[in-house]
Amino acid sequence: MTDSGASLYAKTTELLCQAVAADTLHRYSDALGLYNNALKSIAELQKQYTGHQRTQLESKFCEYSGRVSVLLQQLSDNPAYFGDLDKARVGLNAAHKQHLQGCVDAALDLYIGSIGCYQRILRQTKSAGSDSTKGKQWRRELLKFANTCLKEAEIAKQTAFPATASSESAHSESPTLTASDAQSTLQLQMSGLSLQTNGEPDNTCRSEHTSTPESRRNSMHFTPQYQHLSPGTGSSNTSTSSTSNAHSSRDTMTNASPPYTNGTHTERLTEDETRVVRITSHINGLTFLPWLENDKSENFVMPSYFTDKDGLLTLSRKQQRKLWQWRRASHLYGHPQIFGQHGCGHIVQETVTDCSFVAALCVSVEYEHRFKRQLITQHVYPKGRNGMPEFNPAGKYMVKLFVNGLWRRVVIDDLLPVGETGKLLCTYSVTGDIGQSLMEKAFLKVMGGYDFPGSNASTDLHVLTGWIPEHVFVQDQAFDAERTWTRMHDGLEQGSVLLTIATGEMGSDVAASLGLVPSHAYAVLDAREVCGHQLLRVKNPWNSLRWTGAFSHADQISWTPDLMRALDYDPKTEHDDQGIFWIDFASVCHRFDAIHLNWNPRVFAHQASVHFSWNMDMGPRQALHDFSANPQYTLVAEHGTAEVWILLSKHLLKTEENVDFIALHVYDNTNGRRVYEPRAALHIGEYVNTQHVLVQLTARQGEQYTLVVAQREKTKPLHFTLRALSSTPVRLVQAPVPMYCEDVTGQWGSASAGGNTASPRYMDNPQFQITIPPNAPLTSGIITLETAHKHPINIRVFRGGFLVTRVLEINTVATSGKYRSQFCTCELEALEPGSSYTVVVSTFEPFMFSRFKLRIGLGSLFTVAPIAREGAGMRMRELHGKWMPGSECVGGPDQSYHKCPRFLVRTECETRVLARLQTPHAKSLPLVNVSVYEFDDAVLGTLCASSGSYTNSPQGVATRQSTIGRTGCEFLVVASAWDHDVDASFVLYFYSEHTVEVTPLFY
Repeated sequence: MTDSGASLYAKTTELLCQAVAADTLHRYSDALGLYNNALKSIAELQKQYTGHQRTQLESKFCEYSGRVSVLLQQLSDNPAYFGDLDKARVGLNAAHKQHLQGCVDAALDLYIGSIGCYQRILRQTKSAGSDSTKGKQWRRELLKFANTCLKEAEIAKQTAFPATASSESAHSESPTLTASDAQSTLQLQMSGLSLQTNGEPDNTCRSEHTSTPESRRNSMHFTPQYQHLSPGTGSSNTSTSSTSNAHSSRDTMTNASPPYTNGTHTERLTEDETRVVRITSHINGLTFLPWLENDKSENFVMPSYFTDKDGLLTLSRKQQRKLWQWRRASHLYGHPQIFGQHGCGHIVQETVTDCSFVAALCVSVEYEHRFKRQLITQHVYPKGRNGMPEFNPAGKYMVKLFVNGLWRRVVIDDLLPVGETGKLLCTYSVTGDIGQSLMEKAFLKVMGGYDFPGSNASTDLHVLTGWIPEHVFVQDQAFDAERTWTRMHDGLEQGSVLLTIATGEMGSDVAASLGLVPSHAYAVLDAREVCGHQLLRVKNPWNSLRWTGAFSHADQISWTPDLMRALDYDPKTEHDDQGIFWIDFASVCHRFDAIHLNWNPRVFAHQASVHFSWNMDMGPRQALHDFSANPQYTLVAEHGTAEVWILLSKHLLKTEENVDFIALHVYDNTNGRRVYEPRAALHIGEYVNTQHVLVQLTARQGEQYTLVVAQREKTKPLHFTLRALSSTPVRLVQAPVPMYCEDVTGQWGSASAGGNTASPRYMDNPQFQITIPPNAPLTSGIITLETAHKHPINIRVFRGGFLVTRVLEINTVATSGKYRSQFCTCELEALEPGSSYTVVVSTFEPFMFSRFKLRIGLGSLFTVAPIAREGAGMRMRELHGKWMPGSECVGGPDQSYHKCPRFLVRTECETRVLARLQTPHAKSLPLVNVSVYEFDDAVLGTLCASSGSYTNSPQGVATRQSTIGRTGCEFLVVASAWDHDVDASFVLYFYSEHTVEVTPLFY
C-alpha cells in the first residue's frame, strides 16, 4: 500500500465512524453526507487493492450503499419519487449480491437500471425546481450517490473484462453524472455500455435495452445460442437482461392514481382504493402492477436473450423428479407459432395440476376460432401487424391478466421445463405452438408457480378474460336444469358465455367405467339441441380419456343417422382420441357436480366498481349478528328498472387453501342506509369459500339497496373488489355512516342487571342521557349495543332525559324490538333540537352479568352522559309487608289509611327522603300507592310526598324526593292498595339522606 493509499484508508475509516455515529443519533441528513463521502473513498481504494482485501472493500461498499439508498428514500419529501427510489434500492441490493457472487454480467444490468431510476428523479427535480435548502441538499446527495454507483459499476466491469477495459480506457474516462445530464439527452458511457434516456417512455424497461447490439456483443461476448440452465440457479453462460414484475422499469404506483382498466372501462381510483390496489399488487412474493395504456409500448427488441429473474417457477415434486433442464422455446421449436392453431384439439395438459386453467384456455381458444374474435390473444405481447401475438427471438413476452379487480401486466421469459425425454412438463401443443405454454407460465407466475394446487375454471377464466364468473351446483336443491340449459345454449350461440363443467369425488372404478376423471375440470366447446336431444361437446384437458356413456363414441344405440348428419359426427370414424366427446345434458346433471359459466361483461352497457379492505379491527371476529362494521355499499339504478349483476371478488395475496367464507347480502327498503344486524332481506347470501360471489337482481328505478359484505369468521385482513353491472346507469357508493359517534362502555352487575321491562328492577339498568343542542337540525341516527357474553339484550329510548323508573309506551321514542343475543340496534328518527332523551340498556333476565359497549351515532352534534340510579348517594332501608283481604287493603275511595300497612319514621334533622313500593311476587299487579305524612300524637297530618295516582306498574310506584325533619315531628309512610280483596306481599324501599329510624306499625 502506498502512503496515499494508507492515508485514504484512514480517512475512509474515520468517515465511516462519523457516519455510523450520526446515524445512531438519528441525524440522518448528516449521516447521508458522511456515508456518501465514505463510499466515494471506498471506490477509490478498490483500485489500489487486489484479492481478499479488495473483496472486503466490495462487501463494505455493498453494505453502506444499501444504507444510503434507504436514507435517500427516508429523507425524500416528494411521494412522486418513492416508486423510483424503492425500485433503485431493491435493484442495488440485487446488484450487490450478483457482484459479490461473481455474476458481474447480471450485476451490471441491475446497476444500470438503478442508476436510470436516479437519473429520472434528477431530471424531474431539475424541471420542477427545489426552493428549499433541504431539497437542494437531498438532490446533491442523490447526484453524488448515483456517480459513486456508476464508478462501482465501472470497477466491476474492469474486473470482469480487464482486456476490454484496458483497450477502451485510452479513449474514455470513468463516467460521471452531472446535473445537466438530468435535463437533456443523456448518455452514460461505461466502456461500451450506454444508457439512453432521451425520448424513452417512462414505462420502458431500462434494464432490458441499455445498450446497442454492437456494444453488448463487443463487451459481453454475446453468442445467441442456447446454453444449459440448471433449474436451481436461473443463470446461463449467455448474456441475460434480468427483470421481474416486482422491479420492472415502469414506475410503481403513485398516490396520484393514473387511469387503470377495470373490466371493460377505465377508472380513476380514490386514495383509499389506491392503497388497496397497492397492497394487493403483491401476490405470492412478487409485484404485478396495474395495466396502463402505455404498457403497450413495452420494448421487446433486445440484443440478448431476456431472462426473468423470477422466471424459473417453483415446480411440483412430480415435475422436479422428471425435470431435465429449462429450455428456451426457440431451442425447442426454432421459430414457433403463438396461438396460430385453430381450435383446442391440439392443447394438452401435462404434469401440472391445473386442469381448471387448461379447460379455461381451451374454451377461450375455441371461442376465438368459432367467433373469429380475439379474446385472450389480444392480451399477449409482442404483437404482429395483424394484432396477433408473434414470436420474439429474445424470449421476452408480456401478458395482461385480470387479477385482483384490475388488468395487470405480467412479464415472462420463454424458458420452459423439459423432462428427460425432451417433452415439456407444462401445458403444450402437439403442433409446437407455444402460445398456451406462455399463457400458462404467465398465469402460474401470478399463482405462485407450477406447483399449483388447482382452482375452478370460472375463476381462472376470470383471470384470463375478465368475464363474470358464475357457479351453478348441480346437486343443489335450487338447481333448475331446464333454465340452466336454456341459458347455456343461448349464451354459447350468442358468444356471450364461456362454459366449463367439473366432476366431483367418485370412486375410481366408477370413474374408469364412465371414462371420467374425479374432481376434474372439462371444457365445453358447444351446446346443441337437435333431434330432441340436449347435447354438449366437451374436451378433457388431458387430450385423452373420453366419456363412454350415452352419446359417446362407444355408444352404438343413440347415434341415429339424422343425429350424425346434424352434428357432422360419426362415432365409427372417431379414432383420434383428443379427449373430445359428446355427452347429453341429462348425463352431465347426473355425473357432474358443477357448471361454471363466465359471462361477457360487455353485454352490460354500464358498470360501477369499488376496491376496499376489511381489516381485523373492523368489527368483531365473528360478525354473524353484528353488521355494524361490515363493508356496506348503496346501489341505485338511476334510470328505469334494470337487471343488475353484483360481483364480489376477494383479492388473492397468496395461493393457499381458501378458509375465508364470504357472503353478499342485499337489503331493500333501507333508503340506502347501513344495515346493522341481520333481518329480512331481498337476498341472503350463502357463506362460501370461493374467490367470487355473484348476485343477480332486478333493481327498481330509484330504489336504494344496501349491499352488505359478510364473513363467517375473520382470520386476517381481506381486500375486495365490488362490481355492479347493468343495462342502465348504476351508482355504487359507500353506505353512509353517522357523522357524529360516541362510544360508551359499561357493565351489568349485581346492582345494575335489572332485566326486561316486566321486571321490577328494570329501572336499575344502566341509563344514559342524550342531549341535542338547541341550534342543531332535526336529526336521525342509530344506537348499537354489543355485549361480551351471548345474553339477550335490548335498547329502549324515552323522552325527557331523566331517570326512567316506570315504562310507559306513550313516553317511548324507539326500541330495538325483541331481545337479541349479544348485539342489537335501535334506529332513531326526527330527534328534536334542544331535547333530551333517556337510553336504557337491559338484559332479558335480571342478574345476567356482562360488560357492554354502547355506540350512539347521530347526524348532528350531541352529548351523552350517564344517569344516576334512584336514591344514588342516599341510605336505603328495605322493608317487607303484606296486604290481607278485607282488612288492610282499604286505601282508595274509603281513605281508610289507618288500616293500611304503615311505617313510622323518626329523624333528628332535616333530610331528603324517597319511598318506592313494589309488588314483585303478586300474581296480578294491584293498583298501589305510597305516601308520606306528618304524624303528630297518633294523628295523620299533612301530606309530605305521594306517588300520585294508583298504578300497577311492574316497577311499582315511588314518591318524589322530599325534605322532612321538622323538630319534634314524626312521619308516617303508608303503603296502600286500591282494592279490598288484594292478597299480596310488597317491598318498600325507603331512601334517606341522613340516618333515620323506621319502625313498622301494627294494629
